[in-house]
Amino acid sequence: MPRYEFGICVLDQKVYVIGGIETSVRPGVTVRNHENSVECWDPDTNTWTSLERMNESRSTLGVVVLAGELYALGGYDGQSYLQSVEKYIPKIRQWQPVAPMTTTRSCFAAAVLDGMIYAIGGYGPAHMNRKSDKMTYELILPHVNTCSVERYDPSKDSWEMVASMADKRIHFGVGVMLGFIFVVGVGAAVIDNYLYVVGGHSGSSYLNTVQKYDPISDTWLDSAGMIYCRCNFGLTAL
Repeated sequence: MPRYEFGICVLDQKVYVIGGIETSVRPGVTVRNHENSVECWDPDTNTWTSLERMNESRSTLGVVVLAGELYALGGYDGQSYLQSVEKYIPKIRQWQPVAPMTTTRSCFAAAVLDGMIYAIGGYGPAHMNRKSDKMTYELILPHVNTCSVERYDPSKDSWEMVASMADKRIHFGVGVMLGFIFVVGVGAAVIDNYLYVVGGHSGSSYLNTVQKYDPISDTWLDSAGMIYCRCNFGLTAL
């Protein structure tokens, strides 16, 4: 199926493509359908297989793998921005809901660090950018680019807000290296336990800035910026 703005991950040596937008052309009009479908590619047989559909349609979602299970976070269903989260359990071939994020998010980055899932930046309610962890969020509020970050603890099935990034970001990537979280482009990379954020768009300009997150001190640190500003790019660790 042709699709874009989907999530992608690797689980058990197979590639999973999740959700996104499928387009079809009818006389005089292009139809866009937000998908809940899932496909899996097996490199051993070079074949694609359709799997169980998600409970909700999602584009511009976050996707991560944790403890042998696939998580689909937030996104947009064609009418509403989502804060819901569900996980796919391969052994029973079933999607199950887990605790929703603190707020709606789309066009954001997701990563796993020290057994926790992080949802970083993206497009969300305007008052997400206030630095408080005691806010309530309403879906009817205007949506803007955000710098907020939240973390999911699977042992408690709960989310909590953590330190915000210095810059608001959408369409960026995230990687984990040396115990820090780094954010960059669109994609995810894991190297040693740091989370990095890189590039993206702030809502007013393209970014070349790079920051890394230290989960122990709950702080973001500046790293050397890229040579060029980038948005909607790919990121990996090698």
